[in-house]
Amino acid sequence: MSMYKNGSTTPSTAAAAIEASRLFWASAIARYTRVRRGQLGLTIDLAAELSGLERSQWLALEDSWVPEEQAVIHAIATTLQVRWADYSILALFARSAQQRG
Repeated sequence: MSMYKNGSTTPSTAAAAIEASRLFWASAIARYTRVRRGQLGLTIDLAAELSGLERSQWLALEDSWVPEEQAVIHAIATTLQVRWADYSILALFARSAQQRG
């Protein structure tokens, strides 16, 4: 890491840290969804069916697609057996990070 004599990071290092944080949040919903589905022992096909999504949509979700419709987010949260508000906030963070990219 490049540092100035006063211990602060260089602008390029700071920009890299910001970009890393953005990428972390942009893919957060995918990671969370994949892990939670695994914890529940759900296959992709079953998770898609339970949520009313197409298999291709669930695959996209686990590849960082963030649904915008609250009804879809609610259906996914129900399938993953998590609170809708928590999943909705995660979707908001992920969507915001993706839009900044």
